[in-house]
Amino acid sequence: MTLAQLRTFCAVATLNSFSRAAEKLHLTQPAVSAQVVALEDALKVKLFDRVGKKISLSESGRVALAAAEEILGRVARLQTELIDLRELRAGRVAIGASQVVGSYLLPELLARFRGLHPGVEIDVRVEPARRVIEMLVEGALDVAIVGEGSPIRDERIAVKPVLRDELLLIVPSNHVFAQMRSVRPESLRQMPFALPRRDSASAESLMEQLSAAGIAPESVMELGNIGAVKRAVEAGLGISFVSRLAVSHELEDGRLRAVKVRGLKLERQIFLCWHHGKPFSKATEAFIGFVNRDLQGAARAVAGVR
Repeated sequence: MTLAQLRTFCAVATLNSFSRAAEKLHLTQPAVSAQVVALEDALKVKLFDRVGKKISLSESGRVALAAAEEILGRVARLQTELIDLRELRAGRVAIGASQVVGSYLLPELLARFRGLHPGVEIDVRVEPARRVIEMLVEGALDVAIVGEGSPIRDERIAVKPVLRDELLLIVPSNHVFAQMRSVRPESLRQMPFALPRRDSASAESLMEQLSAAGIAPESVMELGNIGAVKRAVEAGLGISFVSRLAVSHELEDGRLRAVKVRGLKLERQIFLCWHHGKPFSKATEAFIGFVNRDLQGAARAVAGVR
């Protein structure tokens, strides 16, 4: 049984004529008859009752016609679906992101990607960086964007730096530091700090860099996420270092102030990650290429031109 035989059979059954089916299919009438006979042989039934020159579907033919139309319809849908995937009018990509990236960078990035590929389904998981990498290893994600934290040592995971993110010292607008152009690193030691919990990528990176600079805050309040940190700083509960990506709106409207620390420039990398052993779908390949080309521009759209 072949698809060609099914198409020919459907044409003959619909037109109720071998000659008209041959004309429609651009075949000779003997070729049409041969395909119908071959299909009857494959199914071991007679598909048509013949009375003189007239034909009509047999009972078996009516059953076979319904099945043939269903099969050909599914094949047509398959062809459309494959074309859509090939041309990125469809598809799915599962993306993981660490907390700051997922909250402050990824939404704008996804909006830009969706503008290019509106038919691609996007599934996003925002988790602590360690959990995001675990999900990549487990195959639950296609690609991830995470901030620098604990080193990623699993050799199965590709790690590519795609953006350098600046960490800013933020204080409330009425803080003693708010009117200063810069402060000395040692002046931070006596200040209370509000920081994300230690298992976040941003907190890990920050504490390592502060320690390397000889800064050990004496009073630290740990909060669940960057949003809580910003609100705590606004309320005067402490000062903090946060990603520039996360604080642009508060700086613009004056709720928070960014203060330079003399001789100290804190930064961290943003990484694009994927599993070496997991084949890329067309949608995943398109997303990775998009991030490689456009992430810097997307970050500026979120944070404002520096």
